[in-house]
Amino acid sequence: MHTYSFTQFIISIGGGCLLYLGSAAASPPPEDGPLKDNRPEIAVSLDDVPMPGTVLFKGIDRTQAIIQKLQAVDSPPVGIFALGVHAQQPFGMERLQMYAEAGHLIANHSYSHYKLKDVSAETFIKDIQKAHKQLCGLPNFRPWFRFPYLHEGNSTQQRAAVLQALAAMGYQQGYVTVCNYDFRINQLLVQAVKKNQAVDYDKLRELYLNILWDGIDFADQLAYEVLGRRIKQVLLLHANDLAAHYIGDLIEFIRNKGWKVISIEEAYKDPIATLQLTNTFSQQGRIAAIARERKQAHRVLPYPSQSYDYIQKALEQAQVFSTPDSHQK
Repeated sequence: MHTYSFTQFIISIGGGCLLYLGSAAASPPPEDGPLKDNRPEIAVSLDDVPMPGTVLFKGIDRTQAIIQKLQAVDSPPVGIFALGVHAQQPFGMERLQMYAEAGHLIANHSYSHYKLKDVSAETFIKDIQKAHKQLCGLPNFRPWFRFPYLHEGNSTQQRAAVLQALAAMGYQQGYVTVCNYDFRINQLLVQAVKKNQAVDYDKLRELYLNILWDGIDFADQLAYEVLGRRIKQVLLLHANDLAAHYIGDLIEFIRNKGWKVISIEEAYKDPIATLQLTNTFSQQGRIAAIARERKQAHRVLPYPSQSYDYIQKALEQAQVFSTPDSHQK
């Protein structure tokens, strides 16, 4: 039985676009086959791109920072899961173009970021199609779709209707295997800056890297529990201020742990990409969904840092944010 160690921080379609189908034609290795390299492998993906600006970064400055950090560590192509409603904002498409020109791969995260359980399958599908028409002309576009909130609906029928539509469009799922609450850390960082609190960016970096590593380690061990082997992991991040500060450090941190950072396209060649699932349990990533499908849900252990309370306490314990002494003003 594994023990989980956590850090002390506690084709042509509508819109006149041609689909890229190269990766779909590759023959996957046997499900239980070994990876080519003994090192565990992971790809990086960014959601909700291009996110609006904050008090820390203007939107375009954040995009430039993320690209520069990735270039500095010679990162392979990451997955850029674009949100149409963000892309329509001023300079939104230009920012996506910047990612594409830097070699990263653009994919579809919907137009409106609907949670599938809150709308009909028909509305959801039309929203995907709307985003496709907006995005598919960009360089390096790939027909991958990632469900907003990783939520795949309230019923197997609703989910099946969406997957059938995606298949008809030539799409495959842009799944993740490593989930985390990086968005919550970022929210608290922005709030602290707005309150004029001091931020210890070294402590923030350490906490961020270790919390994300906990998620990677959890997913790696969960894959062993469920499949009996390592998989090509896919890390979920958001294109936020934390990524602009630390995505390069994160990639180096992962490499120093003995892992190989691979392209998102390579990651989606893992055999789990073609496994047919019928359940809607996906909010802890694809391995958790496979566990549920195989009636191994007991193996999906609680993941402590996927908790608002956990993150709040970790930030407080590390004293990342502080209020300057009023007497020193």
